[in-house]
Amino acid sequence: MKKILVLLICLCAFATTTFAQRGESSLGANLNFSNERNIGIGVKYRYSFTDNWRIEPVFNYYFKHDYVSMWDLGANMHYVIPVASKISVYPLAGLEYANTKLHFSDLGEYWKSTNDGQIAINLGAGVDFEIASNVTLDLGLKYQIIDNWNQLVFNAGISFAF
Repeated sequence: MKKILVLLICLCAFATTTFAQRGESSLGANLNFSNERNIGIGVKYRYSFTDNWRIEPVFNYYFKHDYVSMWDLGANMHYVIPVASKISVYPLAGLEYANTKLHFSDLGEYWKSTNDGQIAINLGAGVDFEIASNVTLDLGLKYQIIDNWNQLVFNAGISFAF
């Protein structure tokens, strides 16, 4: 794990061109596919506070699957590395609050549904494709580390810069 982190830091240090501009903001939406919670939707806001560093607050909701639904709220940091004129990649790391709801009433029993909220750590990477001057398509993969369960989440999204 330490070797991978050192490699990512070295790659970031040698990136010399810029993709996002300092102060650029964008608003977007995601479609998420999780190995544990099925399909979800999300909204995100991206703000580039340097040419390469940006923060991405995000809210995701995962639809009920196997009597479980989930939502999470958090923020991820990205280091944007341009690889072509309209394509960039980024490693990500972040924290989220994840809330899972068990729907016992769907089982035909008279139990109340229960919620469980925990802090999650996100580690992953993504790629951005600039399709217009203010429109970006992105694909990402993150691993959420949560106390009693972990999940791998693939997302596809679109963002509109303003």
